[in-house]
Amino acid sequence: MSLDKKIMYGLENIHVAKLTNGTYATPVAIEGAKSVEASFAYESNSIFADNRNVYTVNGFAGGEGTLGILSLSADEYQLLFGHTKIGDEGYISKSTDIAPAVALGFSRRRADGKSQAYWIYNVKFKPTTLSATTMEEGKIEEDVLELEFSIMETPDNKIFYTNVLGEDFFESVTTNPTAPVGK
Repeated sequence: MSLDKKIMYGLENIHVAKLTNGTYATPVAIEGAKSVEASFAYESNSIFADNRNVYTVNGFAGGEGTLGILSLSADEYQLLFGHTKIGDEGYISKSTDIAPAVALGFSRRRADGKSQAYWIYNVKFKPTTLSATTMEEGKIEEDVLELEFSIMETPDNKIFYTNVLGEDFFESVTTNPTAPVGK
């Protein structure tokens, strides 16, 4: 295997697809991606009898992550956090807003000229903070919005899917990928 397939860099093609009653909506592209990080937790519970471990149960215990982005539009705030859109560019955040479950997609470039694409199946974004930084001596500081999210598994125990980025990868969320015969 060539190492070119293992060398990855960059971040692009951020997409989000709302999950409703087990069905994903058409993915929506979100521009301005700066970073994404996701960590997954697994737990192991042991059952002891006769002074020894007789059975161990391993399972997914959820995950968390952060999406760094330049900013969000009113439509994107509505999609990610359930805020109410007001006009073309406004939104109102209420204490009763409920962030929907979404699939989070993105891709990374590979040294072999291809890209590796991902879908994290069940993500919920946490409410954001408001912050601003003053200009000093005419210099602006880049503001990156850090969006925290939690990761859960789907009812059929799926967490994420990855494959080489094809032309239609982000047209829908791949929920039942199939392997070629003999793989």
